[in-house]
Amino acid sequence: MEASTDMTVLRIAICEDTPSDAERLTSFISLSTMSSEVAQYVAGEKLLEVFERGMYDLIFLDVYMGALTGVQTAQRIRELDSQVVIVFTTTSDDFTREGYRLNAYKYLLKPLEADDVSDALELATLKRDKAQGAAINIVSEGKPVAVPMGDIIYVESRNRKSLVVTAAATFSTATSIDALEKMLPAPRFLRSHRSFIVNLDHVEDIDEDFAMDNGGRAYIRVKDFRAVKRAYDSYLFNTVRSSG
Repeated sequence: MEASTDMTVLRIAICEDTPSDAERLTSFISLSTMSSEVAQYVAGEKLLEVFERGMYDLIFLDVYMGALTGVQTAQRIRELDSQVVIVFTTTSDDFTREGYRLNAYKYLLKPLEADDVSDALELATLKRDKAQGAAINIVSEGKPVAVPMGDIIYVESRNRKSLVVTAAATFSTATSIDALEKMLPAPRFLRSHRSFIVNLDHVEDIDEDFAMDNGGRAYIRVKDFRAVKRAYDSYLFNTVRSSG
C-alpha cells in the first residue's frame, strides 16, 4: 500500500502476525481524533519489500514474528530511516536493550492499552510536524499568505475574524477558528478556549491562562483547566523525547 502524500495524515504501519492483536491496535488508532492512514503487514519481510525512507511516520512492530523478528526488521529500517518512530509490541520486555540501541520509542506490552497507543500517536505527530516545517494557507487583507506553523504563537477569534498571531505580524482572516483548528495539528496546537488556539512551543508559563513568549495571554476555559494543564505537561514531556 502506497503511503499518503497528505502531510496532515499520520502515516502508520502495523507489522503484526496475530490478527486479533492487529485488530485491537487498529481499533485504538481509530479512536484518535488525529487523521491517520494505516497499512498492515503480516511479516517483517513484507514491510521491508516496500519500505522507503520517509514512507511512514510511525511503525508498530511485533517483536515475536516468523523468520524475521521485529528487532531484526527494525534494524533494517534504521539503516534506511533514522527518524521514523518505532514502537515494539510484545508479550515480554526481554529485548529492551536492543530497543534502546535501535532508538525505539517504547515497548507496548500485550494486551495493548488505548492510552499507550494514543501516546505513541501524539509523539509521532509531534516529531513529523516539527520536521516538516509546515505552513497554513490563509487569505489576509485580500491576499493569500502562507504562515509557517512554527511561527504561529496563537490564534484568537475576535469580532467574527480570526487573528493569526506571530512574532513578526498578526494576520486577520475570515477563516473561522473552527476551520483553523482543523489545519493546526494536535498536540502542538491546543484549543484552550472557544476563542483561542495556542502553539504550545510558544508558551512561557501557565497559571490561570497561558502566558505566551510574545507577552500575550491566551485564555483557558476554567472548567477545562486541569485537562489543558495535563495536555501541556504531556506535550513538554514528549517534546523532550522527540528531540532525542
